[in-house]
Amino acid sequence: MFRNFKYSQLKIAPTLWALALFGFSHAFHEWSELYLLEFSDDIPGKFHLMAEWLRLLKLFLSYAFLMVFAWLLFGIGTRWVARVGRSVVIATLLAYLGTVIYFSHAIYLAEDTFRQATFYTRLFLGFGSAFLAATGIALYGYKLMQEQHKYGSYFIATGVGLLCYGVMSGLVPTDLHHSIPVFRTLAGALILFALFKALKVFDIEKELATEAKLKRAIEADKYKAIGHLAMGMAHEINNPLASSTLALDIFQRKSPELDEQQLKYIERISLGIERASEISKELLAYARPAKGNTSLVPVSEVISASIHLLSHKHHSHRINIDCEENITIMGQKVKLEELLINLLTNAMDASQSGSEIAITAGECDRYVRLTVEDWGAGMDSESLSRATELFYSTKPIGQGTGLGLAICEQIVALHRGVLNIASELGQGTKIEMHFPKPEFFEKDQL
Repeated sequence: MFRNFKYSQLKIAPTLWALALFGFSHAFHEWSELYLLEFSDDIPGKFHLMAEWLRLLKLFLSYAFLMVFAWLLFGIGTRWVARVGRSVVIATLLAYLGTVIYFSHAIYLAEDTFRQATFYTRLFLGFGSAFLAATGIALYGYKLMQEQHKYGSYFIATGVGLLCYGVMSGLVPTDLHHSIPVFRTLAGALILFALFKALKVFDIEKELATEAKLKRAIEADKYKAIGHLAMGMAHEINNPLASSTLALDIFQRKSPELDEQQLKYIERISLGIERASEISKELLAYARPAKGNTSLVPVSEVISASIHLLSHKHHSHRINIDCEENITIMGQKVKLEELLINLLTNAMDASQSGSEIAITAGECDRYVRLTVEDWGAGMDSESLSRATELFYSTKPIGQGTGLGLAICEQIVALHRGVLNIASELGQGTKIEMHFPKPEFFEKDQL
């Protein structure tokens, strides 16, 4: 009842509150029955009828919670199991209701009316709910075992215990033999033991979640240190690069009569310096913490600005835009433009001249969806798994830094979004991003 199932991966987790309430209410019923057995003679006659009503009510409520548990259990199964199981639950309740209505006319006439009501409550609700809950939890355990989860057997054992308890509590009268309460206790002990072993999986989940958090914290510290190191290195590299570029320019100006071979060497040197400078700038962009004010940014403006900035390159491709009107994202416009420019540049580099690139933007539920899709070279499974890895690139040597998608992922995360990449070799690449709508965005966390 008091476990935190919020982050549990088990489908049964949201149903266990009903089982806990059954345990509490049925335990209260059994203990109060002991009180009535011991002190029934001391209860004044005018309160006998009230006491009988209360006995029936608490018995009904305890089994009602078990019936709710069965209803919830069938909801986590397949559609066919849910339909059949819940139909049986409804049929059982209707049969009990019909029986109650049939005997209601004699509620004050027959002396054994409460005994009959108790019998039918135990029969329909007691045995019925226990049988249905046992079936539901056993099916769930069987499914877990098929998925190679060993703890599925404990859920099946819990179902067996519930069935045994249902038989002893619902079908077999207590006064049939003095051993009946003993067998009920043994069935309850089986439920308790099996469920305790089954729910150990939640402790395992908690340990795994703690380990994952610790691992993420260590990774965050590591990347933070790498970021500081990268920033320092990039700044140190920029100084000699600028000096080399200046020296090369002065050399060219002071040596106007250079032969063709010398000019080729100078061009190679210049290209190498530009390449190193480009890597240094992208590394700084990745490592430098983002700063800036956030505001409502129209997605259509980001798309238009990005395409305009790539006007020198996109003329050889057909860019199709499908953007719904009035879609906005809470964030930094410059960063979002950088994101889209990087994605469009990758799409153009991966596509042949004259090919199509699609940009789609729309709203769904709590998110704004932005998609960039091309039908170019695509990536194989290994390249796809390393797509956002630092310095990994599928482009030829000298044409890519391997920082583009890493920066894109960083920008998307900065705006509390999620970036998904789908790609097949020779079929193209589709990059889909989900950003929270402005009304669901927490500005202070950007």
